[in-house]
Amino acid sequence: MELNNLFGSTSQEPSNEDAPTSYKVKNVSYVSYLNTKPLVYGLEKGLIRHEFNMQKDVPSVCAERLLQGEVELGLVPSIEYARSKGAWKIVPNLAIASNGPVASVALFFNQDIKRIEKVALDTSSRTSVALLKILLLEKFEIEPEFVVMPPNLDEMLKRADAALVIGDRALQYQTERPNHLDLGEEWTDMTGLPFVYAFWAGHDLSLTGEEVEILQKSYEIGGQNIEKISREYAVGKPQDWIFYRDYLTQNIVYKFSEDEKEGLMEFYHYAFYLGLIEHIPELHFYED
Repeated sequence: MELNNLFGSTSQEPSNEDAPTSYKVKNVSYVSYLNTKPLVYGLEKGLIRHEFNMQKDVPSVCAERLLQGEVELGLVPSIEYARSKGAWKIVPNLAIASNGPVASVALFFNQDIKRIEKVALDTSSRTSVALLKILLLEKFEIEPEFVVMPPNLDEMLKRADAALVIGDRALQYQTERPNHLDLGEEWTDMTGLPFVYAFWAGHDLSLTGEEVEILQKSYEIGGQNIEKISREYAVGKPQDWIFYRDYLTQNIVYKFSEDEKEGLMEFYHYAFYLGLIEHIPELHFYED
């Protein structure tokens, strides 16, 4: 099928009347962090015809709603794929990953990391929690106590020696708090591999080949509009848009190549060894 026939012009609002007749409305749970915006840009801006019902959630809720059958597709934390017990397939070629510093997943601390005894957790993404536990034990050889708290850094650091914060809040805090570990950087330093934080996943028969192409095309459009995404995100602080652009282009990796697959499987092996998941899953992808 010609892509132009499927997607039409990206400069015009799509008409529902022109949507492919093979589609039915499918519920999609996704995260509205800055790093997800390139993936969903074409969908959110109406630059590509689709019949996805887009619903914003935090990462852990995306996975739970997919597991419960409330949605057909979710942008899920990678640890949740292992917990799905083979029930899901992955949309190929798309991920939220890093190969070095990620900037938006960080452990902030009050003093020397070796003296950390209690860590406050932002549990919005269980992948980041698992990654932190792996790094603290395997790289820094410490086993602190963990407590769950809302992601308010000042309050977290009053109650604990360190605090895990993810997403846009971590981007904000890292410019204010020099004492922090970048978990993406620490993972790549330890393993030499990328780290995969999240990806599109759905039940086996949830997506058609055309719908997989739509998701890939949405990112293609988003990747061509990084400056616009960054400027929109910096509303009120226009001087910050370059920081956001650099984050999206230098810290975040959106491909899901063999290197990312290897990094993901390494993560699953560590998580299994530490009892964070019950089995090491095979990776199953939709056809594109």
